[in-house]
Amino acid sequence: MLKIVIVEPETFTLLGIKGAISQSPDIEVTGDATCGKLGFKLIEQMNPDVVLVDLLLPDMSGLELTSSIKRKTNSKVVIFTNQTHSDFINSAFRHGADSYMLKSADIELIELAIKRAYFDECLLDPKLAKKLLESLYQNRYIDPRFAEKNLLDSPTERQIQVLRLLAQGLVFEQIAREMFLSVSTVKHYASDLYSKWHVKNRYEAIKRGAMLGYIDYNLIMNE
Repeated sequence: MLKIVIVEPETFTLLGIKGAISQSPDIEVTGDATCGKLGFKLIEQMNPDVVLVDLLLPDMSGLELTSSIKRKTNSKVVIFTNQTHSDFINSAFRHGADSYMLKSADIELIELAIKRAYFDECLLDPKLAKKLLESLYQNRYIDPRFAEKNLLDSPTERQIQVLRLLAQGLVFEQIAREMFLSVSTVKHYASDLYSKWHVKNRYEAIKRGAMLGYIDYNLIMNE
């Protein structure tokens, strides 16, 4: 029997998915948590076969948790979320997710994703497949197994460096000195990133970067 842990912040959703999965003769829910830090401790203790992870947790990004699970344990990860944007999908696979399912999926499909993940196979929610394939085609992204999990229009290393310094509270002039660049070049990196992520300012970009796992989620907790 497959043993799973669920990390889901919404109590009613957690109770619902636990109740539904408990009806399966092949899957056992051995633990659950409503935040990432407690979830990771539980995963280390229980050593489940698969973990269901929501992307939006109260204390960290679900992507950070996914990355930690994949680096430090042998558990597989199935993202369990309402997020449908291709940025989240690709970032999830970039951080090591094995499958990606929407919370609106039928329980049979969720169970299938759990089993596929256990056997090292990838399952993407069918409702998202067309959208992602269109995005991959538009960006000429070639990796049907999501091995590298990066779009060609993902943020550049320089853009992420600027974003992280913005998250630390530095202004453009300070960032320019830190990176040995002109102020106009730094502003250009920031502007390109805002456009790429469809955000209006540094605060929206910082939150977006944290949710996508590019910067420390704790940096936005007091925003």
